[in-house]
Amino acid sequence: MKKTITLLIVLFITNTIINAQIKISSSGNVAIETSPTPNDYTKTRIYLSTLSHDGVYWNFAAIGHNNPSAPQYSNDGRYNVGVYGLSYYSSAQTTGQMYGIFGQAGNATTGYNYGVFGRLIGSNNGAGLFGAMNGRGVANTGGNYAGYFNGCVGITDNLYVDGTIYEISDQKLKKNISSLTNNTFSKIFQLNAVSYNFKTRAELKAEGIIPTDTSSTVDVENENINNTHFGFIAQDVMQIFPELVVQRGDSILSIDYIGFIPLIIGTLNEQNVKINDLELQLAACCNSLNENPELKMGTNESNTSSEDSKSPKTARLYQNTPNPFTTKTQIKCYIPDNVKTAQLNIYNMQGTQLKKYPISRTGEIDVEISAYELTAGMYLYALIVDGKEIDVKRMILTD
Repeated sequence: MKKTITLLIVLFITNTIINAQIKISSSGNVAIETSPTPNDYTKTRIYLSTLSHDGVYWNFAAIGHNNPSAPQYSNDGRYNVGVYGLSYYSSAQTTGQMYGIFGQAGNATTGYNYGVFGRLIGSNNGAGLFGAMNGRGVANTGGNYAGYFNGCVGITDNLYVDGTIYEISDQKLKKNISSLTNNTFSKIFQLNAVSYNFKTRAELKAEGIIPTDTSSTVDVENENINNTHFGFIAQDVMQIFPELVVQRGDSILSIDYIGFIPLIIGTLNEQNVKINDLELQLAACCNSLNENPELKMGTNESNTSSEDSKSPKTARLYQNTPNPFTTKTQIKCYIPDNVKTAQLNIYNMQGTQLKKYPISRTGEIDVEISAYELTAGMYLYALIVDGKEIDVKRMILTD
């Protein structure tokens, strides 16, 4: 009986693979090769390969196929496949699991257990492991990779990178490029940073957030499950920066933390401009006090008595009203009788003079500034008397 079965196997393989040679040892080891004459191999080895395709452009060493009615490979190119695995139903199923190739490994020398092992060899580009999601096909990697994925990649636990993470940012891939505005930067201050811990897998299963894994009775937790983390709540971020929040197919929300980097840099730049402006104002104020010791008691109306404000003995510059303003504002100043020349100058925050208003009389002076003369922003205005700066103040024009 055993000889009969062996003979049938030999006849079947011989009829199926005409050019192949088969060798079966007395220990039960089987080898099938096209060339050269096979040696003994443990259990079974199949090596069927040829460069002659005879009109069929796919060349397989081994095929595993569980559904003859499933889509077949086409003969529109030359492909060489070591192992081809297909598990497919022509219509979507509500239960069950499908694996094109299923691999498990364990308990070998520590660090050398691989469920699936792939390595790129040769001199041409490619990937040791290539994966494509539904709707994507094969792709030219354009480089040499251990793993290349044409589509989204999901990871439920930690990602360790012994190197550098790069995000594609080439201008050739972008459109509708526009600069961010101050309004966008200001929204950074609305974010609420929190500390938190992740729920355990048991808790997530109990709440129905993740399905129960029936293939194992052991729940292996993330090794950092007890660590405290810092970040944001996606639902909160969505209210402020919806562009930085995405929703997975299972309705779980994720945050694009890298997207915060340009917002933070832009906000820092805005803060730096304001700091520089304040430094200029402080320097101008100190210079004014040094040149006019009588002003050290204070130049604001709140520090000046009503009697002194009516008849000051020295030149004075007062805060504009209203401030900020949208249509027009009034700048008041006092020019003593002994003054020969006086003028009111307006500067931008970089110190460039924009306007000059000569003052030809003495006493209480009102200078009206109309919004149409300037653009929205922050400005400095100074009173110059007989070639000396008396005081500098700040005014703000809003849209």
